[in-house]
Amino acid sequence: MPMLKSLFTPNKVSNIVLDEVYFEIKHTKRKKMKRIVLRVERQNEICISSSSQISSKKLEAFIYEQKEWILTRNSSLHLPFSQGSSFHYLGKEYVIEHHDSAFKMNTHSVLVDPSKAKTHSDEFYRSKAKEYIPSRINDWKLKMNLEFNTLNFRLAKRRWGSCSSRRVITLNPYMMKLSYEMIDYIIVHELAHLEYLNHSKDFYTLVEEYIPDYKNIEKQINALSSKITN
Repeated sequence: MPMLKSLFTPNKVSNIVLDEVYFEIKHTKRKKMKRIVLRVERQNEICISSSSQISSKKLEAFIYEQKEWILTRNSSLHLPFSQGSSFHYLGKEYVIEHHDSAFKMNTHSVLVDPSKAKTHSDEFYRSKAKEYIPSRINDWKLKMNLEFNTLNFRLAKRRWGSCSSRRVITLNPYMMKLSYEMIDYIIVHELAHLEYLNHSKDFYTLVEEYIPDYKNIEKQINALSSKITN
């Protein structure tokens, strides 16, 4: 299940300065892509998708054309794990507080060491996913009368999960940022791929049989995706 886009590869244009603000550029190259798509999802980072044939000069010109939007968008974002920003777990938001000890979650806040926040956060989500998801996916596979061979976990920025033709299901521990309802939808979505390795009408009919409100849940997940990925 796509999260946003595939992983990035570096381009010759690796950075740019707009009105004295430094931006790192990450560029996805696609041979058949005819237009340029630009996103700013993290502070001081510009993500671009375009044809692999585009020149550095044209790429820079396009970025300068979008300068005002980029700067406005950038100013609205917060650096990951900054003091007072949000930490998401099971559909709830916790306030991040800086601390010089190990990662700790309280009723309304999460204490993190800024220098180790990313590592500790990833360890937290990975641990919670392995603790919660296996029993949940087993419950759903029994309800759906489907069987998979292997369950893997892999942290990713752009994909919630996948199912291969070898009946291997891979789920993203960042799912633990979502609500129980959203987690169930992702699980059912990937299990349904055991029956249909596509997104056909039959596939969604099967998903709807078990998650009748899947369309609304999917919209909620998509709306949250850029907000909760660090």
